[in-house]
Amino acid sequence: MDFSIVIPTWNRSKLVDALLKSLYEERRSYTDGKTEVLIVDSSRGEEKASIVESCSKYDAQYIEGDDSVRKKRNKGIDLAKYEYILFIDSDVTVRPGLLRSHAATLSEGASNPRITGSFGLTEFVGKKKFWWKVIEYTSFLDSFGFAKQMPFVSWTIGNNVAFRRDELLRIGKFEENFPFKLGGDDLDMTYRYTKAGNLIKTTPEAVTYHSRETWNSHKAVNDRAKRWGTMEYHILKRYPELVHRRLPMTGDVAALVTCVVGILSLIRQSFVPLVFLLAWYLLLYFMMYGHYVRNNGKTNLFFWTIAMFQQWKYRFWRMMISLRKLDFSFAFKGQYFGIYHMKSDYQNSVKKTWLYYYSIFILIISMVIYKFITR
Repeated sequence: MDFSIVIPTWNRSKLVDALLKSLYEERRSYTDGKTEVLIVDSSRGEEKASIVESCSKYDAQYIEGDDSVRKKRNKGIDLAKYEYILFIDSDVTVRPGLLRSHAATLSEGASNPRITGSFGLTEFVGKKKFWWKVIEYTSFLDSFGFAKQMPFVSWTIGNNVAFRRDELLRIGKFEENFPFKLGGDDLDMTYRYTKAGNLIKTTPEAVTYHSRETWNSHKAVNDRAKRWGTMEYHILKRYPELVHRRLPMTGDVAALVTCVVGILSLIRQSFVPLVFLLAWYLLLYFMMYGHYVRNNGKTNLFFWTIAMFQQWKYRFWRMMISLRKLDFSFAFKGQYFGIYHMKSDYQNSVKKTWLYYYSIFILIISMVIYKFITR
C-alpha cells in the first residue's frame, strides 16, 4: 500500500524539520509499500531556504504553494503519484508505526469496499503555558481525540487522516472559496467524502504528536474562535441535514435576559432590575461551574472562567455572521457530525438547558418577592 504524504505549511521551518525527521525514520521502517512526502509551502526568505534544506536532507519534495491551506492540499492531491494520500499538519511529529497502522485499517477495504479512509489520533506535547491551560476547558480540542472515542467518523480534521486519491478527485477535493485562508474546509471535504458513500474508520494506533507551541497565545486562540465560529455558519447553511435544533445556548440566553431586564430598567427608571440581573449572572455562573465540576472533576475556576469566555467568542462570531445574513434561526441551531457525536453530547446539553430554566425561575421568584416586600 503506497502513500503520498501531503504537508501544507508556512513559516514553520523548525517544526517542519522535526516532522520530516520523524517521517524519514517512519518511512524507512515501512516495508509494505512506497512513500513520498510533498511539502507545499508559501514561506519566503530564510524560512523558505530552511524548509528547502530540510526537504533535501530528509528526502521530501518541496513545492511552492499559494497562501491558502486548502489550495496547498489540493495541489498536493494533484501532484501525488500514489493511491493513498495521507494529510499531516506541519506542527506535528509522528509516532513509529503510523503508516503501518493506517495501512492495516485501509486494507479492510478488501472485505468492505466502502472503507477508503483512515483517521488517526492526535496527542498534544510541549510546555503548558497560560493559554493552553485555558483551552483545555473548551471544546476546541475535542475533534483531535475522536479516533479513541468512535469507530467511524462522518468528518475529520485535516491532520493524520488518509484517503484514497481517486475518491478525493471524485468528490472535488477541498473547497477553495470559503472565507479565511484556513478553517472549515477539512470538515466540509471529509463530510462530502462520507456523504458520497465512503467510510472513514478511526485508527487510534496511528498517532501524531501535536506541538502546543502553535496554540500558546491569545491571538492563536482568538483567531481559531473567530474562524471556526464563522465557518460553522457556512457549513450548516451548506448542509442543512447536519443541523441539530435545540434551545439557545448560555450566551444567547444571557443576551435575551439582559435585553429584557435592561428594557425593564429603562421603563421603571431604576437600577434595581440591573442589580437582579447581576445577581442572576453570578447565580448562572456558579451553577454552570458546578455542572462542569460534577461532570469533569476538579477544575481551576480561573482558567475555566476564561475558557468559557473564549467559548462564548466562538458562539459570538457565529451569531455575528448570522445577523449579517439576517438569519436569526441560528440561535436555535447546533452542529453535529455523526450519530456518535450527537449521542455523546445530547445528555450534557439537556442538563445545561435545565440550568437556564432553574436560574431564570429563581430570578423571577426573587423579583416577585422583592416587589411584594417593597409594596
